Amino acid sequence: IGHAANIGLFSKIVGRRPQGALLGWFSFAGSLARMLFPLMSGYVTNYLGINVLFWILTFVLGISAAAVFVARDALTKLSQ
Repeated sequence: IGHAANIGLFSKIVGRRPQGALLGWFSFAGSLARMLFPLMSGYVTNYLGINVLFWILTFVLGISAAAVFVARDALTKLSQ
């Protein structure tokens, strides 16, 4: 659900410019993340422990939430 919404928003940002290549790269990055994240989280859990993985995920979530909060006006304009 979230990936489809992101692609829709990305296509609005790109506008009338050619979108095929840009959306392809965007989808590729999402697919690559789906393959690498389980491997990286397994490595972190195995060698550093589950608590470290929890704090890494908490940090990433906090950075993502802060980025959305900072860019909320631009995101609202783009979504209309």
